[in-house]
Amino acid sequence: MSIRTTAFQKAARLSRTRPVFARSLTSRIVPNTSSKTVSSKFMIGTCVALAVPTYMYLNRAHLDSQQVVETAVPDKPQALEQEEKQGVKKVSIREVLEHKDGDRVWVVIQGEVYDMTDFLEDHPGGKDIIVENRSKDVTFIFNPRHPSDQLEADNLPPNVQHLGTLDTASASDEEKEALKLKISKDEQEENVRIERKRKEIEEQGLGSVVNMRDFEKLAEDMCTSVGWAYYASGADDEFTKNENNISYHKIHFRPRVLRKVAQADASTTILGYKSTLPVMISPAAMAKLGHPLGEVNMTRGAANTGIIQCISSFASCSLEEICAARSENQPLFFQLYVNSKRDLAAEVLKRVNRLNLNAILLTVDAAVGGKRERDLRLKGNFEPPKTGAFEKHDETKGVSEAMFAGVDPDLCWDDIKWVRSQTKLPLLVKGVQTVEDAILAYRMGADGVVLSNHGGRQLDTTHTGIDTLLEIRKHAPYLLRPEYRGPTGVQPAALEHPENLTPPDPQGEPANRPFEIWVDGGIWRGSDAVKALCLGANAVGSGRGFLYANAVGGQQGVEHAVNIFSAEILTTMRLLGVNKVDQLRPSMVEIKE
Repeated sequence: MSIRTTAFQKAARLSRTRPVFARSLTSRIVPNTSSKTVSSKFMIGTCVALAVPTYMYLNRAHLDSQQVVETAVPDKPQALEQEEKQGVKKVSIREVLEHKDGDRVWVVIQGEVYDMTDFLEDHPGGKDIIVENRSKDVTFIFNPRHPSDQLEADNLPPNVQHLGTLDTASASDEEKEALKLKISKDEQEENVRIERKRKEIEEQGLGSVVNMRDFEKLAEDMCTSVGWAYYASGADDEFTKNENNISYHKIHFRPRVLRKVAQADASTTILGYKSTLPVMISPAAMAKLGHPLGEVNMTRGAANTGIIQCISSFASCSLEEICAARSENQPLFFQLYVNSKRDLAAEVLKRVNRLNLNAILLTVDAAVGGKRERDLRLKGNFEPPKTGAFEKHDETKGVSEAMFAGVDPDLCWDDIKWVRSQTKLPLLVKGVQTVEDAILAYRMGADGVVLSNHGGRQLDTTHTGIDTLLEIRKHAPYLLRPEYRGPTGVQPAALEHPENLTPPDPQGEPANRPFEIWVDGGIWRGSDAVKALCLGANAVGSGRGFLYANAVGGQQGVEHAVNIFSAEILTTMRLLGVNKVDQLRPSMVEIKE
């Protein structure tokens, strides 16, 4: 075992030392600031690096420029340390600079030199980002886009050549300067702004964050403009993104009073796994945009608070990193995009099985990427690279569209059988927006559905998750647990015995097998979660909310978010007159059209 820690372990150690924020690790050669900018490089890298990769689970290139940390030096991957011990050659900066022109394309990453020439055509993010930055130390671009174990021997693409360790001792100041990336004045000011805001949060703590929207407000100041555009974007006019939460406003509570509610318990089970809350961390991509430890913060936060995390296929940390942070017996679910190349999708599922994850959420609402205009507008502020030697990437695509380049647009209901053939894990269909598709999911043998419109990021003016649940209640109530099939509002049976908390549960047979219904999207309050549960949902998920919490406070922010949801859910339950989640019923709400 290496006597040095990996960059990931070092970041984790820093995070424990500074509980709210850990600085990002950057290269040995600190990028320069100049009026001649690499803004186009960063933006092109951001856009094209988000195409779905063919290595390390379909995707995991990530956007957002990283803070400049002048004193931090990233550790090498363990495999590279071992190679160095075995006599891997030193490569001078002069040799690297000599490849600024010519047939071979060299770059420096974390103090190591790589020949990327044979990998250019295979790079999931396109070749422009590599060619544009040839003979440069690209650690500053690489780190926030890739898992920290990307350069380990098992993960390094076979057509990337590791040439050796960069020799800086023999280099002149001019050579060191030539190796640096240059950063625009705007990017420099943005990094200063983010660092200033992070220090403020560190000093003040999270006491002023009293609801999930507070996290959203703070997170905008703690992300780069590119990162915020990705996090906050919705499709087209963003009607559905906004409607996701507004749709809960038409659901009014019918609280019962003078009930003994000194004790209340919001715990539940989700797919048979215990959870302290009926709220999960929904799969949401690229948590490293907000914090250098990314999804690991969510894993640790979920473990400490007892809720369940669903890992995105587009996670900025590898599954191995996430599972290394997992506590004993901690349930983790995995959200799957099926790649057009089935062998790649099969490899992902093998990895999921090997790491003993607990469920699969098959995402079906992203045959193509939605038109997210925040991405496109921001992208329009930058020029594409003018390399001359290679064709340009598709300039009409924004960050989000590029992400779905490898997702199979021909995925169909028959493919559920294929997924079933690859794993024995419970399978839910995520992205269901109509009662017809909920019925099909049930008939095709899925273990449940996630009623979701992708956070309003795909097709605008579509159903919200809660609207789809209401549609299921009306047209296919047999998909619900029997006790949740009754009507909302006042029921005559309740008037005969008003002393009872709820009217008698409807008589009916349960579904032929367990079938769970989760609602995702628009959950910003604990009361939103309670409304969905009253209407028959087994659980709800929040994606953006936890991304924002991670951006503001890392692991501590995630745990604070869980505590906010917990307090709001318990307060809502008590004021409704109930003590446990399984006492919630449709009669406790009324739908106002």
